Order: sequence, then C-alpha cells, then structure tokens
Amino acid sequence: MFNNSAFKRVQVISLLCCILYVYSCKEEVVLNFSETNILVENETVVEINIPKVDGETTTSKNINSTLETFVNNALTIDAAKTAKASVKENISAFSESYSVFKKQLEELSITDLPVWEAIVDGEVLYKNEAMVCIAMNATINTGGAHSNIVTQFFNFDVNSGKSLGAKELFNDVEGFKTIVKRYYDKELLTGYVNPNVDFKGKPFQLPKTIGFSEDGVIIFYDTLTPSDEPMEFTIPYEIANRFLKI
Repeated sequence: MFNNSAFKRVQVISLLCCILYVYSCKEEVVLNFSETNILVENETVVEINIPKVDGETTTSKNINSTLETFVNNALTIDAAKTAKASVKENISAFSESYSVFKKQLEELSITDLPVWEAIVDGEVLYKNEAMVCIAMNATINTGGAHSNIVTQFFNFDVNSGKSLGAKELFNDVEGFKTIVKRYYDKELLTGYVNPNVDFKGKPFQLPKTIGFSEDGVIIFYDTLTPSDEPMEFTIPYEIANRFLKI
C-alpha cells in the first residue's frame, strides 16, 4: 500500500515544479540597448545615432539588421542603385556620389556647391513584455531647397526580433481604421493646413508606419512633397486598447 501522506507530498512537489517551469517559460525577455554613433566629415557630413540591441541573439541580430537596412537605404540617394551591404560602404558611396556630382558641376564652371549632409537618428519610444517600438528618422540634404526627410516606426516582437505588421498588432484592423479616420478628419478641421496625403485613388488607408509611445498609438501620414508638413497625431490607449493584440 502507498503511504498517502508521502504520495501527497510528491503530488505537491510535482505541481510546484510545473508551476515554476511555466513561470520560467513566461519570464519577460529583457532587451538591453546601447547606441551606435558614427560621425564622418570630409567633403560630406554623415552623422548616425541609432539604437543597438546588445548581444548576439537571434532577436538582437534581427532588430539591428532592420535598423541598419533603414540607414543603408537612406544613404543610397541614387534611385537606380541598390544599397550596399554595410553602413560603412554606403557612407563611402554617399561621399563618392558627391564627388561625381561636384566634378560634373565644375566642368560647367559651377563651383559653389553646398556640402551634402546625411543625418540618421533613432530612438526607442516604447517597450512592453511583447514588443518594442523604435522611431527612425533620416534627413538627407543634397543642396536642394528642401531636405529629404524620411520617418519610420519599427515595431518588433521581443522574442524573435521580427517586425510586426498591422495584423500582428491589431485584432480588428478595420475597426481601428474607423477610429483613425475620425482623428484624421478632426485634424483636417482643426489645424492641419497641408492635407496633401496621397491614397492613390483608394479609400481611406492606415498610414504605412504606425508607432507606439507611453501616451498611445502614434499615427503618422507623410506627404507628397518635402515642403508640406506631415500629419501626426496620437490615439490614447483608453481608446485604442480594445483593438490591440500587444
């Protein structure tokens, strides 16, 4: 015959082990960030200050690779060319493009050429147990009347480092779109002076890039021309939470 008290102790210990195992599996993933800082000044000025996930995990490699790709694409100003593999190579290519352009102007007896500048900044805006949101901004000045400015939010799964799209972020994309449309219309009525947002003949769309902050969901609509102000507003979490998966 089994000893009932001993058997019960074994059951309790087994249950505690199962609880500890489940808890350890659900332990929050911690991402530690440092910063990549690059400043190159010669005939051009290139300044890069972006977050970097420490370590050599799959998550850190995926996030860092995505952010570096943004930098590489920003530095590639020739639409006919693709970005090179590394940030260092693309900085060199940016400077080389300036040198070629400068030589062409000198052949036309034009010597007054402003210095080209490329500034890329990044910031960790928001983190929770499921995702991290990083804002990236690139300002490229190649001597035109207006700089070319690109802003993009990246939302990453903290367990894999993979980018999260609307379907991974929202449980009801169409319902959330309805809320965004209300805020969008309010912006048009109460102060946004450059409603130059292009939906290319399609019905109202969510923006290409959506961010997250401590205050809520950031909606950012870029414009057709650099001279126009983009539209940006935040939907508080008390309004957005019922649509969110994260």
